[in-house]
Amino acid sequence: MRKRIDKQLDLNGDTPTYYEVFARRDPAGALTHVGTVDAPNIELAVARAWYVYDEHQWSEMCLVPTAAVVPVMGHGLESGDVFPLGAM
Repeated sequence: MRKRIDKQLDLNGDTPTYYEVFARRDPAGALTHVGTVDAPNIELAVARAWYVYDEHQWSEMCLVPTAAVVPVMGHGLESGDVFPLGAM
């Protein structure tokens, strides 16, 4: 099957949303972060993720808007910092 990105979909949004791409090679394997894509809409984000990260035959691939990722620790947080329940 030849991969094609529909250029009309690219015109449906003006501000790109960034998505984190997670995938697993087999159903029992771990879901692993494989990269990021940006797109003005979810349909184009799916097409871009499939096009860019096709180096393996993934059994599952998921997109998560970067804005939906909640940091638990790492950049900008001190070790032991915890978000109080309901703070987010």
